[in-house]
Amino acid sequence: MKSVRRCLPLLALLLLAGSVTSCRDTSCRDALQHAEALMETDPHAARAVLDSIDPPPTPPVREGRLSPLRGSGKGVFALYALLRTQADYKCYVRLTSDSLPLIATNYYGTKRKTQHAALAQYYLGCTYSDMSRDLDAIDAFLRATTLFPDTTNKYYAYCQRDYGELLLQHERKVEALQAFRHYRFSDICRTDSVNVGWADWYMGEAYLYMNQAEQAEPYLLRVIANPYLSKKHHANTRFQLAKLYAFLNGDYAKAKPYIEQSIAGYKDKTIIGAAYHVKADILWHEGELDSAFYYYKKVLTCKQDTRTYCETYKKLTELSLALNQTDSSDVYFQQYMAFADSVNQIRRDKEISDIENNHVVELHDRELALQRSRLYWTWGILFVFLVFIASMIILLNDRRHKASALNYEQQLKDIERWYIQENAPDDEEDIEADVETDVEADVEADDNLAVHADLPAEEIPSVTSWFSLQQKRLTLYRNQYLASKWPGYFISHQADVEKKELMSPADSEQFLQYLSELFVNMMVDLYRESGHLNRSDMEFCCMTMLGFDANQIAYCCRKPVKYSYNRRTRLGERLTAEWYQFIFGKPSRHA
Repeated sequence: MKSVRRCLPLLALLLLAGSVTSCRDTSCRDALQHAEALMETDPHAARAVLDSIDPPPTPPVREGRLSPLRGSGKGVFALYALLRTQADYKCYVRLTSDSLPLIATNYYGTKRKTQHAALAQYYLGCTYSDMSRDLDAIDAFLRATTLFPDTTNKYYAYCQRDYGELLLQHERKVEALQAFRHYRFSDICRTDSVNVGWADWYMGEAYLYMNQAEQAEPYLLRVIANPYLSKKHHANTRFQLAKLYAFLNGDYAKAKPYIEQSIAGYKDKTIIGAAYHVKADILWHEGELDSAFYYYKKVLTCKQDTRTYCETYKKLTELSLALNQTDSSDVYFQQYMAFADSVNQIRRDKEISDIENNHVVELHDRELALQRSRLYWTWGILFVFLVFIASMIILLNDRRHKASALNYEQQLKDIERWYIQENAPDDEEDIEADVETDVEADVEADDNLAVHADLPAEEIPSVTSWFSLQQKRLTLYRNQYLASKWPGYFISHQADVEKKELMSPADSEQFLQYLSELFVNMMVDLYRESGHLNRSDMEFCCMTMLGFDANQIAYCCRKPVKYSYNRRTRLGERLTAEWYQFIFGKPSRHA
């Protein structure tokens, strides 16, 4: 008793700790569900809810498993990691670590198509994209597209869009265009004008990268006509249209208003050096060299990449010579050479990087192809194996049926052979007796025949053999019948028989057909020896020999019960005495 009393406080503490842990876990789950509900309408509010979880979960990854936080399970950590990454991305917070999305992807996995598993892979791709790990991002986006349970989901469309954008940056234009098509014709683009505008933009840009001006132009024009996009986006689109008309179509007059509208659409003039460069090119082709020289120099005041500066100094060198500004041409040429060295180094680095990236992509594609090949081979071998097993089962079943049929035929032949042996005359008589023509012997044979003719039928040896023959055949028929499906059928329909209902027409026809095939040999003998029978008479006789009562026969023949009694009376007139006695077990009244 004392030991039990000492354990009571410890037990109370354990129960209290368990209840506190359970309450904390429940409150954490409720907060996560609330944040998930707010994510689509107000991501900032959802982020605030996630910040309010005290203490905020920051689970370390230990040996591939999640360390529990104050009793919370793996599912709580995984959901928090997913929602936290999603909220930061929606609130335009740059993602700099893949620890949280990896927690989510490790928990949800890739074996089942669920929304959480797909979103975990999608936001892992967004994280890698923010971290400039493009190949990892491409791999995550591609995996995410296979996990969405429904392709009409808007995040599936977003995944295709971001996946295509990365592919386009790495000059995989055809694959990028295919991804953009999935985005363009998704459900989200049928109801949201902003997404329609972005989809048109990406489609036009993809065709522009592929130098297909005729396909790119209508998409870019639709972007400009879309009033739901920002002015900056319209300015970017006009810039692309200017390049399309100027460099792909050679129509500088049509390109000029678009580039001017593009420049006017930017508030910050320090970031539009590329637009100044395109305008300078247009002016140069139109013969306005001074204006072209002016805009080339404006490019140098903007924030541009090394390639743009190099190309600009090259143009300024050529223009200064055309304008007889020889003093300036040397300076521009020196600047051009300096930037050209940098561009060449950048080009070499890019080529090396492209080779490495292409090699990684090739290895990844090869690995995916190998996995698909293994899957196809596995399913192919399994299919062949199943076909082989099914074929063997069919062949064995067919062989069993054939063996059963052959055995049945052999038993019939054995019965007929027995009957012949029992009734055929003995061939061991003396040859001299065969050729003897003694009249007295003939008279004696005639007298013997007369004596046998006066004997009753059951005492004649041939009649006894006939009854034995039919009984053996009937026993064989009954065994065949018991091995068929029909005994079970009649047991399951016993209630219908007792209610004196009728068999369905299809089943009745099938059963009577089976009956005629089963008794075919006996029915031939029956018809030959009793020539006044019809098909219904013989079917009635067969069912009687199988032991059917009047209700069962009426059920199978789809007739009233009275039919059975009338048919039996009529058969007493049509059957021979032997057949009537054999079938019904008693002599006929008309015998």
